[in-house]
Amino acid sequence: MIMIEKVRKIVKKECDEWNWKFHILPVVKYAKLLAKKLNVDGELAELGALLHDIGRIKFGEKNHEITGIPEAEKILKQFNYPQKIIDEVKHCVESHRGSGTIKPKTVIAKIVANADAMAHFDTIPALLQVALRKENNNLEKAVNWVYDKIERDWNKKLTIPEAKEMMKKKYEAIKLLFNSMKQYI
Repeated sequence: MIMIEKVRKIVKKECDEWNWKFHILPVVKYAKLLAKKLNVDGELAELGALLHDIGRIKFGEKNHEITGIPEAEKILKQFNYPQKIIDEVKHCVESHRGSGTIKPKTVIAKIVANADAMAHFDTIPALLQVALRKENNNLEKAVNWVYDKIERDWNKKLTIPEAKEMMKKKYEAIKLLFNSMKQYI
């Protein structure tokens, strides 16, 4: 089994089904697509995508971009990844959040941050489910939470023009749907 498959297996084992299906897999999909479009190392982009939320998955939402750094390093060291790759993945973990203070500096880190945002455009029903839990089943607040998240993703996290172009029709459809719904709530 190649190393990335072993990393994938570890991350999948740590995830619940929801996180794996409705977040990690879509982030991986978009990271690989962007890596191909930008002609950069697809395996490295996939590693960053697989591990970007490992802190949230293992320890919870709070500061997961920080708690995930040593966890990602530990996983990669198990498989003797070179320090250069470990450092790149750690940067992906620490810089993937739009609200974080560390901004992505490398192409791979930018790909992972963009892929993280892009995944949200594919998983609106799952995001609404999360928002309903966060907002104590208040539909109006949940709709606003998801809408605001998509707006932040579109305006702040989608920094690669190819990523924005890939999401444009979905973004327009989401806005149309949510603006239509917002007039009633």
